[in-house]
Order: sequence, then C-alpha cells, then structure tokens
Amino acid sequence: MSIEVHKFLLLCCIFISCFSHNSSAVDLTVVSDHAPPHIIEPTRNGIDVDITLAVLQKIGYSSNLRFMPLKRGRLEVLKKNADLFLPTFYESDSEGVFISDVIIEYRPTFFTRSSEKLDIKSIADLANKRIVTFQGASQYFGDEFLAMTKRNKNYREISSMSVLPLLLMKERYDVVLLDYYIFYYFLKAHRLSDVKEHVIFNSVDAHVGFNDADLRNNFNDALNTFKHSEEYHSIIRKYLPHY
Repeated sequence: MSIEVHKFLLLCCIFISCFSHNSSAVDLTVVSDHAPPHIIEPTRNGIDVDITLAVLQKIGYSSNLRFMPLKRGRLEVLKKNADLFLPTFYESDSEGVFISDVIIEYRPTFFTRSSEKLDIKSIADLANKRIVTFQGASQYFGDEFLAMTKRNKNYREISSMSVLPLLLMKERYDVVLLDYYIFYYFLKAHRLSDVKEHVIFNSVDAHVGFNDADLRNNFNDALNTFKHSEEYHSIIRKYLPHY
C-alpha cells in the first residue's frame, strides 16, 4: 500500500470516527405540549420551539422533538429520558432541573372592540362586562381578579383558546383576556384596527428546563446573543406578520 493511499484511508477513518461521535452526542430530546402559536404539534414548530431549537443549533446540537403534557415532560427530564422541556413559568433551579434565561415573555392582554371605545385600566373597570378567557385564568392573576370573576355573572372560561377572538368580534363578549401572541395568531381575517388592547397584568417569563447545568449555561450564553438578532424577531413575525 502506498503512503498516499495509507494517508487517505487514515483520514477517512478519522472523519468517520468524528462524525459518528458527534452524531450520537449532539442529538437532544426536547419535550413540549401543543399550544399555538408558541408550540404547534402538527407542524412541529412554533415561536417557543423555533427559538429554542435555533439556539441549540447555534451551540452544535440537533434536536428530537416529542409532545406530551408539560407535567409529564418535566418528569421525563427529571428521569433523564429527555434533555429539556418547554415552556416553564415561575420556576427556578431545583434538584435535577436547571432553568434557562427568558426565551420569550407571554403577554396577558385584555382585548375589546375598537368601536366600543372601552377604557380598561384596572380590574374594577371589568365589573359587569361580558368577559371570556382561557380555562383556569381566574387562578393566575391574583386575589382581586379572582374576586371579580366570582362576582361577575358574565365571566366565562373556555378550553378552546382559538375561538376567543371570534367570540369578541361576533360581539358575544365585551372583553377577551388572552396572551397577546395567541390572540393575534387566531384573529385571522379581522383587521388589527378593529381591536383595542388593554394591559393591566405584567408579562410572564417563559423558560426552558434542562437536566444538565452545563448545557443550560451554554444555552443561556447563546440565547442572550440570539435575542438581540434579527433572526429572533423574524421567528415571531413568521407567526404574527404584523409584529
């Protein structure tokens, strides 16, 4: 065997060895639950998913995406059957789970029809309004909001968030409470000018939960740069063109 052929075969072996090592090392299992436009199971994407996978790619990882309820997803990460889950809220590092920096802020917003010229600056302004929101909302926004929901006989919660903008535009309700991104994703055919936004509540930080602190730290380093890039904002505009 000539020296040239020997060198060529040696280089091939090194390349194959490196490729095999990297392909087994970089594939991460990411778990999440269906919640458009943040996570969209049928198309295996969404705002939160795209941001997370893009950052993982920046630091050299490919991803295997699985869908399941978030509580189960968190348990899978704890058991190390998955590497990370998203999103998670109001959580800090604990044994076996390491929480990332903020990937995006969910924005609870009250929406009304512009033509009604309603002015909602406080929970007191919601008295006697016909309000519809997502299931479980009464438990998320403090005692004053909870008390209002119990007093107001026209307050409703429904499980299908996709129909809430339509219920507002068809004048079935006066006020919709929903995340900014979710509302505009499902608003569809209606004009933005038909809707007025009212913000009472603070934004809610969304994070990613990891089972490895070093992986979380590397993710954070890349995330902090990525959030200031045009690519980050283009992901959001993919689902909300007016953003």
